[in-house]
Amino acid sequence: MLSTIRYQLQTYINTTHPRTRKIHINTVFSLFSKAGSMGVSLLLVPLTIDYLSEATYGTWVTISSMTSMLMFFDLGIGNGLRNKFAEAVSKQDRRLAQTLVSTAYGIFGIVQIGFIVLFFLFINYIPWARLLNTTIDQQQLQLVLLVMIVAMAIKLVLDILTYVLLALQESGQVNVINFLANGLVLITTYALTQFSHNKLIYLAAVTALSPILVLLVSGILFYRSRLTIYRPLVGLIDWTHARSILSLGYKFFLIQLCFIVVFYTDNLLINYLFGPVAVTTYSIAFRYFMIVNTLFGLVAVPYWSAFTEASTRNDITWMKQTCRHLYKLWLGLVGVVTLMVVFAQPVYTLWVGQRVSVPVELSSSLGLFVIITNWNLVASTVLNGLGKMRLQVYYALLTAVTNIALALFFGKFLGWGSTGVVLASVVALLWGAILGTIQMYKLLKGTASGFWNQ
Repeated sequence: MLSTIRYQLQTYINTTHPRTRKIHINTVFSLFSKAGSMGVSLLLVPLTIDYLSEATYGTWVTISSMTSMLMFFDLGIGNGLRNKFAEAVSKQDRRLAQTLVSTAYGIFGIVQIGFIVLFFLFINYIPWARLLNTTIDQQQLQLVLLVMIVAMAIKLVLDILTYVLLALQESGQVNVINFLANGLVLITTYALTQFSHNKLIYLAAVTALSPILVLLVSGILFYRSRLTIYRPLVGLIDWTHARSILSLGYKFFLIQLCFIVVFYTDNLLINYLFGPVAVTTYSIAFRYFMIVNTLFGLVAVPYWSAFTEASTRNDITWMKQTCRHLYKLWLGLVGVVTLMVVFAQPVYTLWVGQRVSVPVELSSSLGLFVIITNWNLVASTVLNGLGKMRLQVYYALLTAVTNIALALFFGKFLGWGSTGVVLASVVALLWGAILGTIQMYKLLKGTASGFWNQ
């Protein structure tokens, strides 16, 4: 048996493209670490609901969504660095790669300092309790948001490490870092339940500070060992390279803003239209279906920088074969999501008991949302890797506008509630499903011209 396994492993090594083999290895690492992260996330839900209350938990989910949006307010610097850094590494220009990393840290640091100053100036003028539709007092909300937002700004700077690892096609290492951060959040949250109850500021502190600690230690270890040749240095910051990062980065940024509208404002809209309790119900179903969304992302996203490398080396054959492979995996995802919808109710009961009741139609609409999201993910992975962003910006803007308009129409006017808000996102994502897929096929066939090649 051992000889058979050894033979199959040797055959795989000899017949698989080195670029694909590296992705497969990182995907295996990612699956294990992400499985751990999802397990942590699932354990956190009932733990947090019991620590707070159903209504306060809904407010907490809304606050978390608001601060998570800040991850995308990086002016696209992270993704711009990812593409430019991958190109430099493919050309074996280590000096340029290190300069790009150093410059990205410099830009990011300045941007986040400016953002923190702006937040301090305006925090007292925003009616947070009214905005969040909650009875929690204004002073406590200000303190919670201050902790969350300042911590997120610091995390964004430290997150440059993850973009460097992704550009090197080391997504497995990124997911290990995320697992460690999530694990620390779980441990500290459990510790909170042992000596306090319903203290939102304590929960905010452990949730915000745990990832910072893990990223800080990880950065020190990586830049002193495996990434020492790319270690950021103040003396290597070159503002002339800032333009090359930002020229691509601002397009990523615009797409990220639209991504926020589709993926993160649903919580805010549901909270505003139907209250915090409705957010709790939506959040449970959303987390459940995001499991398969996350797993497919683990497989697809590592190909982003691999497509950048393949494009730099004009390896069209590999790109076409990889696209076919990804769409076969998507067909498997459709089957898995269908089963998840069928068995959703027993899973909810096993997971959160009678704490929350999720309507069948909400589960079905989220299933559709996951299916179309991951269809779009394949095309966007290819287009991002090739640096073809302009058309993506156009239909991303159309998606954002369509999503908001239809969410209000379906959710409020037609009275479909949270299900209507989700279905609005499904319809809005059709812009990318059609235009993005057409552009990808034209680029791979070499027939793209005009705006299809932008």
